[in-house]
This record gives sequence, C-alpha cells and structure tokens, in this order.
Amino acid sequence: MRPSFAALWIRSLTKSELHTLIDDVKAGDQDAIARATAFVSAESFGMWHNRARAKLCRYFKNHPPTAEQCHQMVDAITNRLTDGQFSEQFKDQLSMAIRLAPDEIADAAALASGSERGYIRRYANWVRNALDSSPAAQDSGEP
Repeated sequence: MRPSFAALWIRSLTKSELHTLIDDVKAGDQDAIARATAFVSAESFGMWHNRARAKLCRYFKNHPPTAEQCHQMVDAITNRLTDGQFSEQFKDQLSMAIRLAPDEIADAAALASGSERGYIRRYANWVRNALDSSPAAQDSGEP
C-alpha cells in the first residue's frame, strides 16, 4: 500500500535539485540511487517532478538498481496504474516496469483492464500491447 503523502524532502525537491539527483544517479552514487528510487516510488506533484520521474525511469530501465529497489518502484507503478493515480509521462514508468517485472505489470494491467474508468483501461491496453510486442514475448513462441 502506498503512502498518501511523500516525505517532506521529496515534496520540496526543486528542479535544480532533481537535475543534481539525476546526474548523481548516472554517476553511480549509491546514496543518490536510493534517494531516486524513493522519489520514483513516492507520490509527489512538485514542479518538474513527473519529468524527473520519467528521466529516472528511462535510466533505471537500462541500469536497474537492486532487486529490492526495483520491487519498490514497480509496486508503486502497478498501484498507480490500477488506481488511476498518474499524470503525464506515466508511460516511461510503465516501460521501466515492463522491463524490470513483466509478470507483475501484466497482472496489474489485467486488473486495470476491468476498470470502470476509460483512461485506466487505455493505459492497461497500452501495457498489454507493449508486453505482446516485447522481445521476451516474441522469443517465448506464444502468439
């Protein structure tokens, strides 16, 4: 279950601080990676937060942190999908979750496909199409 509010340090991050965090993550700073995974997992709506979350997800998609940190982020993303609590650039988060935990995000998409809300169903269908066209799905020999 996700918290209703992000920690104060997350809510108060400025665009400049987010740029620094992203740069530190790309430099391999383990403390920055831990802070970044907490940031991606948290609910925050500050200026530039969704953009920074998208940039971090695109990086983590190809340079995953620890398994525990991946699980933390994927869990938050699956909750966002099923609850419909997401904003712009959410597909970057979904793409990372597809790469890191395809089975978990597939289960979330199946659940979200039954939502009464059309926008949630649209994102669930996008996930299902992305999973169907992923190299892992094509290599499995399934239609």
